[in-house]
Amino acid sequence: MTNPLLLDGGMGQEIVNRGGKGAYGEWASAALYEAPELVSAIHRDYIAAGADIITANTYGTTRARLRYMDREDQLAPLLQTASDLAKAAREGSRRDIQIAASLPPLEASYINVFALSFADAAAEFAEMMDLLAPGVDIYLGETFSTGFEARAFLQAAQGRGKPVWLALTLDDRQPSQLRGGEKLADVIASLPEPLPDALLLNCCKPATISQALPTLQGGGLPFGAYANGFTGIPNDWVDRGGVAQLSAREDMSPAAYARDLAGWLERGASIVGGCCETGPAHIKVLRELIDAGKGTMEASS
Repeated sequence: MTNPLLLDGGMGQEIVNRGGKGAYGEWASAALYEAPELVSAIHRDYIAAGADIITANTYGTTRARLRYMDREDQLAPLLQTASDLAKAAREGSRRDIQIAASLPPLEASYINVFALSFADAAAEFAEMMDLLAPGVDIYLGETFSTGFEARAFLQAAQGRGKPVWLALTLDDRQPSQLRGGEKLADVIASLPEPLPDALLLNCCKPATISQALPTLQGGGLPFGAYANGFTGIPNDWVDRGGVAQLSAREDMSPAAYARDLAGWLERGASIVGGCCETGPAHIKVLRELIDAGKGTMEASS
């Protein structure tokens, strides 16, 4: 990739910040049946801000989360709705906008003990990919806290003829390891063939990513990152507690985030964007940074 690709910013937290629901299960996915126009507006805002890639609103739409809300039978139509909203949002754009399918942790974020077996996890990822295939350009497995999730996702993605991007999330207190406790370098070394088309870090602090990015540099794959704007993930995280347990930083303005990201570009990152608590304003400044064609930026906060 000659020029860095710009992802969009957060979807679920942007929905919450615009008045949507934030409870486990309902977070992000409820907007698909209660306020689809809100999802569409967020997609359009990211495109207007300069994103090259928008991510379908499927992070919260897994069997476990829908089962918790007694909506498991709506998996297929909700994934279809998410895909349709993303496709409609890019219609009329003068730029070539790609759509990434968000393939998330199947049970909950930031956990390392799973009810699903490896075979069942791979099968659920494959089911989501089957349903989303007609409407997406990239399979993005994101916010994985363990090698278990990463390998199950990669197994499901084999032979599908679309780019496969893998995004891992790190422990902000120990940037060399995933939230599940494994060393980042060990997880990368354990990835099966075929390897993903890109290796990313996401949903952790910018400083955490900056410390860990050299580990990705040595992997020989296109790499990048997109950080969150949370103050941190609590030690007593409860998987069904939802985002109500989290709070947003007050010091991560678009300009401040762009200064972090400029360092990633200097190191060769070719895919960048934002995660939870980043919005269209962040993406707009990142677009300006990328278009300036330099790795450093003078920006007012």
